[in-house]
Amino acid sequence: MILAMLRVMLLSLIRDRGALAMAFVLPPTIFLIFAAIFSGASGDATRLQVALGIGQENQLTQRLQTVLRAEPSLRFGSETLRGDTAVIAEVASGRADVGLVVRGDLADTARSPVLIVVDPGKVLAGAILSGQVQRLIALELPDLSLARIAPMMEAVVGGFTPEQQARMAATTGQLADGGTQQAAGLIETVSVGPADGSDASVTYYAGAVAIMFLLFSAMQSAAVLIEERHSGILDRIAVGPAGTDVVVTGKWLFLTVQGMVQVALIFAVAGLVYGVRTMDHLGLWAVTTLAAAAAAAALGLAVAAICTSKQQAQTISTFVVLVCSAIGGSMVPRFMMPPWLQDLGWYTPNAWAIEAYHGVLWRGEAIADLLPEIGWLLATALAGIIVALGVSRFRLRM
Repeated sequence: MILAMLRVMLLSLIRDRGALAMAFVLPPTIFLIFAAIFSGASGDATRLQVALGIGQENQLTQRLQTVLRAEPSLRFGSETLRGDTAVIAEVASGRADVGLVVRGDLADTARSPVLIVVDPGKVLAGAILSGQVQRLIALELPDLSLARIAPMMEAVVGGFTPEQQARMAATTGQLADGGTQQAAGLIETVSVGPADGSDASVTYYAGAVAIMFLLFSAMQSAAVLIEERHSGILDRIAVGPAGTDVVVTGKWLFLTVQGMVQVALIFAVAGLVYGVRTMDHLGLWAVTTLAAAAAAAALGLAVAAICTSKQQAQTISTFVVLVCSAIGGSMVPRFMMPPWLQDLGWYTPNAWAIEAYHGVLWRGEAIADLLPEIGWLLATALAGIIVALGVSRFRLRM
């Protein structure tokens, strides 16, 4: 009897392609995604996007720039910016993960000549860059470390004799050709963003969680369309002049409104508990939420229209939402991913929604700055509803 039960369950699993995918395809897929993320985060595959600025050109800054651009774990734009302001603007706008400014004479001990500009939502990026800069200077520019330490040593001992100064100069020259020495007091780190007490990481994850649950909720709720198709409700409605379009469109509007209410609850909690200032940007937040909810609802209806059973729809929707959330930034910030995975993330609604929410609530962007994100979310919504309407009409004629 036990063997018979095992045989029945095995046959059921083999015949159910959705169950097979959930059991044997989804786990290794999710593993591969997270393995690519976290193996890259500890090695050269991370490849931070860095805005580089040089305040004063000299031999040392040119050498440092050459060393930095040769480092495989860092990505720089082709243009070297001038001064702090341009680099801060790049980081504040989100075009760069982190900024690096060489402000002046690298041998100057009066202040830290290297400035790292960090988005508080990407604090880890600043720590990674700081470590890389110090490592590269210690390995490739050890003479710089000695040149910075020498004045402090001279002040402690009360001055060097001419012979000691000659030795120091000779040692500095030798270190320029090879050797190691740790940089001292070289780097200063500053943060960009609003000084209103809000937490950038909370703002980021409010948007990340919002779009993930929008997708989950829309996919599950849209599965009702399959039950109505099997029960014959759609056939009776299709007799009317609007056909099945009225059902699909009506569900899309309902799921969009439902999604906006769900997102509003998430951000209300974020505001009450963590001080996320949604009300200060209510108009653009509402536009972003409308676009994200419409996209999620349309995708859910497209999946429901394509699938033949509710169980199949649940399986496929779980697969789609988990994969999109993993590579789109809802689970792990995308700057920690390898470049190829970051590029792949732009094909998910998660990446666009997260960028839009972060742009509105943290960077304070205007509607013109949000047009790419809003445009892609609305394009996703349009594509999804077209598929849902088209497939529903096709099934009616079968």
